[in-house]
Amino acid sequence: MHPASSVIIFTTFSGLGFGLLFWLGIGAITPTGLMALIWFAIAYLAAVGGLLASTFHLGRPERAIKAFSQWQTSWLSREGICAVATLLIMAAYGAGLVFFDTVLRPLGWLGAAGALATVFTTAMIYAQLKTVPRWRHWSTPALFLALSVGGGALLGGQVTEALVLLGLAAALQVYTWVTGDTRLARSGTDMASATGLGHIGAVRAFEPPIPAPIT
Repeated sequence: MHPASSVIIFTTFSGLGFGLLFWLGIGAITPTGLMALIWFAIAYLAAVGGLLASTFHLGRPERAIKAFSQWQTSWLSREGICAVATLLIMAAYGAGLVFFDTVLRPLGWLGAAGALATVFTTAMIYAQLKTVPRWRHWSTPALFLALSVGGGALLGGQVTEALVLLGLAAALQVYTWVTGDTRLARSGTDMASATGLGHIGAVRAFEPPIPAPIT
């Protein structure tokens, strides 16, 4: 698999940004004044930069705003709504720290929950795909959350928490490697069932895929 560079940038930086917003929101880091501005700038640059990168793999980026209307059926839409809501909530929380030296703790907790929800909805875009049994598993959102919160802890200087969470992420990654290859076999899906042509005889590829060149 050769994912688009924009997808890699999106998942990496948005995960780190929302992970750092989580730690800021729960009060593990409570800066004020200029330091608060710097911390929130780092988190927002990563989170918003990652989200903007995700639009580059859309067929019609100018229509991205329409994705927000499909929240009842689309995890992509839910991700967008959660992301915008979280960024607005944390902007208000950060403004209290930057301009008034005021800790609006309930707002921070709400923003931290929103950060987790954003990462979870991102993961569910992949975990709900019936066509990819390797991803259609509880370990996909668990891995996304562990990497995001663990990466955010590392950025925020929460060393002990970062070691625990990134260690958990490593264990989850190994687990997905070991068990992922067996999920396709257990799903009962093959070329015949995928194409719906099994009733007319054996199904085989007319022309096999050509591997992408390694650059």
